[in-house]
Amino acid sequence: MDFGTRSGRRLRASVLALLLGCGLSGQVRAAPFDDPHVGGLTFSGPTSGTLGAVYWNPAALGLIRGNQLMIAGTVRAVRTTVHRAPINGATGAPGGDTSPGDASASDVIQPIQYPLGPGGFAGISTDLGGDRFTLAFATYEPYSETVHFPTSATGDEPTRYHRLSADFRNLALVPALSIRVSGDLHIGVAPGFLFSTGRLFFAERIPGAAMGGAAESPASDARYDINSGQGIGDAKFSVTLGGGLYYRRRNFEFGLAYSSRPFGGDIAGVQVAGTRTSVTAPGGAPVVCRPPPVDPEAPGAAASQSTGCVFGSMAYRLPDTFIGGITWHLRHGLEITAIVRWMRFHAMERLDIRLTGTALEAAGLPQHIVLHQGFQDAWDTRLRVSYWLKERLHIGAVLRVETSAVDPSDVSPAAVDGLKFEPILLAEVNLGKHFSVGAGYGVTVMRDVNASPSRFDPQAAAACMTTTGGKPAGDLANPGCIARNQGLARPTAEGTYGRFVQDFGLSMTARF
Repeated sequence: MDFGTRSGRRLRASVLALLLGCGLSGQVRAAPFDDPHVGGLTFSGPTSGTLGAVYWNPAALGLIRGNQLMIAGTVRAVRTTVHRAPINGATGAPGGDTSPGDASASDVIQPIQYPLGPGGFAGISTDLGGDRFTLAFATYEPYSETVHFPTSATGDEPTRYHRLSADFRNLALVPALSIRVSGDLHIGVAPGFLFSTGRLFFAERIPGAAMGGAAESPASDARYDINSGQGIGDAKFSVTLGGGLYYRRRNFEFGLAYSSRPFGGDIAGVQVAGTRTSVTAPGGAPVVCRPPPVDPEAPGAAASQSTGCVFGSMAYRLPDTFIGGITWHLRHGLEITAIVRWMRFHAMERLDIRLTGTALEAAGLPQHIVLHQGFQDAWDTRLRVSYWLKERLHIGAVLRVETSAVDPSDVSPAAVDGLKFEPILLAEVNLGKHFSVGAGYGVTVMRDVNASPSRFDPQAAAACMTTTGGKPAGDLANPGCIARNQGLARPTAEGTYGRFVQDFGLSMTARF
């Protein structure tokens, strides 16, 4: 097909319209857990010859000549606001004259830490002295979540039943290989090694505890702080598999890539081992082990104390990801790139928490907790226009939109989504033949989300213990028990949610 003919122009216009239409149709929202800027705020993509191609399309690594080293980092400033709707003070159901209150979380997420933090990217590549093979290695965090809502001395935080704080990280170590099959056709493979850590802090209502006459009384709350630590030695291990195709024809470049969900671990998905877990029972007393028998003759016997004795484990799934892109070189130095990512988040139905410790059972505290996620597939679409000024300065502008990974009825302090548009400005300067520096800035504008009605049902746990809908108490077919097993038997999340995000990026590339 000759893209310069009239029919060719119609075809390329149709393809670009299709790519943009996938992202602009329906409600547009942002996916939780996902880093939309793997490789930094740079000119990376499925048709771009940068080290970011390890993630975006390993086949495009074949465009890199010589040896390269790239380091990039994105600092993200996030403000999340929660305004919960009034509830019935006795039942916890939406509607009434009791206000649970408002909360906001201001988080600055930066990559300069060990191991490499969220928003960081480091990679190295070589063409092995020819144009047939390109080998690369990169490390980055494709999936992470960080939020810290303020805590209260009285324990009445409005977000406590869904999130007080969370810090989930998935560090990827990825070798990649691109092979030129013939002409301008390249294929690529990128097996990945994923190291997962996390910390989650939330409150759990305990049946039978002192309620204080209120449905959401802090006196009835236990507090769970499940913590693995954030070091490599604290992580659980899984693997991923990625691959891609790259092809160029005249003034068009095409790229397709796939990255699998994690597999190969102890479970189907990602596991976090909370070896540093602690639990506080209603009333504020920490759950501790019984101390070992004390020999009164032993030195220091009088100083013997109880120690923590709870181990926690968290399990959740991550999506398969498909990426496609087209770059159109209009004339020398000027190009338009359209990119689409399809993230199959529907596998992330729930966060499963299991705890062990005899002291938990003795204190009447649950050892299996399910937190609802209820994600759905998301589409991320972006359009980039860029221009080279005398091959020294590369400038660009991007518009990114993303479809919802969470239905409004599933929105909670644990997953705040809303209509998002992210305009981004990019620049890269070649400081001589062997070194370049890039920078980028993006601001995400989000329409507030009204989570009404909310799927979370504060009365479902009690309904599970009574005959409901003809199903006996405790029966797995009991509607209340079904809600509990899905993580929906929690205080309502009905209310209004907002988020404002700013991204600041810096990258450096050395060629040698």
